Amino acid sequence: MPSLAIIVVVALLLALVTLVLFLKGGKRMGIIEFMAKALQSGLSPMEAGRLHEAAVAADIDDPGKLFSSALDLDRAIASIGGADVERSKELSGLLDKLYGLRKRLEFEQPRYKKGVKSSRQMPLGQRMRILVEGLGVFHATVVSNNPRFLVVSWPIGVRLPAGFLWNSRRVSVYFWRRDDAGYVFDSFVLDDLRMGGVPVIHIAHSESLLRTQKRMSVRAKTTIPAFLYLLNRIEGAFEKPELRPGFRARLADLSEDGFAIAIGGKAKEGLLVKAQFSLGTRQIVMCGTVKSIDFDRNANQSTLHIQAVSPSPRTRNAIRTFVYGANTVTKNPQTEAGG
Repeated sequence: MPSLAIIVVVALLLALVTLVLFLKGGKRMGIIEFMAKALQSGLSPMEAGRLHEAAVAADIDDPGKLFSSALDLDRAIASIGGADVERSKELSGLLDKLYGLRKRLEFEQPRYKKGVKSSRQMPLGQRMRILVEGLGVFHATVVSNNPRFLVVSWPIGVRLPAGFLWNSRRVSVYFWRRDDAGYVFDSFVLDDLRMGGVPVIHIAHSESLLRTQKRMSVRAKTTIPAFLYLLNRIEGAFEKPELRPGFRARLADLSEDGFAIAIGGKAKEGLLVKAQFSLGTRQIVMCGTVKSIDFDRNANQSTLHIQAVSPSPRTRNAIRTFVYGANTVTKNPQTEAGG
């Protein structure tokens, strides 16, 4: 069949061009290799073609870089974004897949893979939770880290029983390392004393840190104003905006699966909440459960860390666009493989 013969000839020519470029030291990915790579990444043939068009529209010299360079992929995503995405189920679905690829590229970067093995690597200001068996959970901060022990601010938590002493107390310490994971280790308190008139405790170092929950999504810091609402139940809350103002709050960080929000006063873990805020012209509503709280006694302010109910695809894409900053990427930046 003539049409089949034409396809075969075109395929051979494209393959020959790709081979010549390779032999000349060029690294440009041919269209056939690009399509194969796109299909391997979970895109349909139509979506792969749309992505190739986006790469051309974004002036990316080698579309193959989209599978290894976070910055180039951001530029391609930005060329796809716009009002049409909100109205098109197909474009919204494509964007969802591309952000999945974008997340994989992000977590391939070294800073997400390099963990810590010792409590000696904990930075000053690191927040931690201290579990005392039979009593409960306390919150504290690393004040100093010397070769023998951690100097930790006086733990704040449940009321201590009469005659309680921190000295020689066995504890379990949990902390979250930014852009990495959660860690837990068992230790004991060497001493409780005052340093410069401020009460602190000394916790013995551990070389046996257990890496627990890895970060599953990329989070961006923000100072966006928000309203917070208390819920009796999550079911039925969904993403419907509230018409009345809620508690005034400030969004501290945001990801596709959770957020942190600062409010005045104290709060408690386990609360069911709904947050409402704006990303550009888009109003976002997220619901979830308060998993932990950081309380600043001096400012009388609580930062609530909330695990969100999985948002709708369009809301998730709007959050990802904000987090990755794809809508603000300029053309032809200096890029590196892997972002």
